[in-house]
Amino acid sequence: MAKKDFSAALTAGVKRDQEIRDRSLSSRFDNVEAALDGRSTLLEEAPTTLRAPTSTSFYVETLEREGKIKSSYAAWAIEKIDDNPLNSRTIYNDDRIADRATSMAKEGQLVPALAGRHPEQPDRVILIDGHYRKRAAVRNRAATLDLKILDGLEPIDFYRLARAANNEREQESILDVAYGYKKLMSEGYARTNDELAVLVEEGKSKVSKILAALELPNAVHEIIAANPELFGINITYELSLYLKGTDEEQVLALARKIVDEGLSFQKVKSIREALSRERSPRKTFSRQFKVARADGSSIGAIKQWGNGNIQVSLALENPERAEIYIEALKRLLDEDGHKTK
Repeated sequence: MAKKDFSAALTAGVKRDQEIRDRSLSSRFDNVEAALDGRSTLLEEAPTTLRAPTSTSFYVETLEREGKIKSSYAAWAIEKIDDNPLNSRTIYNDDRIADRATSMAKEGQLVPALAGRHPEQPDRVILIDGHYRKRAAVRNRAATLDLKILDGLEPIDFYRLARAANNEREQESILDVAYGYKKLMSEGYARTNDELAVLVEEGKSKVSKILAALELPNAVHEIIAANPELFGINITYELSLYLKGTDEEQVLALARKIVDEGLSFQKVKSIREALSRERSPRKTFSRQFKVARADGSSIGAIKQWGNGNIQVSLALENPERAEIYIEALKRLLDEDGHKTK
């Protein structure tokens, strides 16, 4: 599958996807309850949460009703079923695969897997939902897998539908979302965090917080994957900040404490902030990096202090290049959640 074709159409379905979600809004009472989630009043800052994807069936039914896709059923050769390159789930449990294989060997495949027609090879399909069923069928040495095949999907649908289906069966962990974002970038569908934020329709700060989960140790990842309901975006981001001031062992201990004691976001934040206050203040030493032209003549310097402060003083004598430098610095600040005015 050519990446340029898949990538070029990714954003084309964003507007349509938003329209679909708008039709499935919950009642006004549910919205009020959701708005208050994690706060005592609406005056408090809202905690960052994962957006619940539109249900798979509603998404598919809407597209079918509007005549944008057609569906059919078939038993398809497993060797011609490709895994979804944009599947939002990355973590698969071997025990669950074994259990599913046992169940399918005894009772057969009760529910067809969901797949989309390959855009360039009509004899192949791309699996959207049913990766556990496919793995179980392979373990059972089955030759085919029962599918519901959708024709006419746009590339972004492969990501949206897979995420919605995964979230319907069990709560989606922040790790699955983070790995899904990483796939979008590693496959070339988004080159920067800014492009990724536009693609997944989230704020840049929120995307950066989600991606920070990937920096945590594998042992912490295992705890998060086993307890997704306890590790939202904010708590997981606090763990990543805690890691910067401690070590892997202490972060693992805090993750276990969150599970054992059901710590709230505010409690985890206070633990992380207490650590920052307890740490010995750094010496305010400074370093200077002189900047020179190719001929050796000085154009200024960059100074750095031990407390994290920096100072840039450069005489570029080129307004256009100076603007490029400023924009690059702004992008770095935006990625860290800072605002420039």
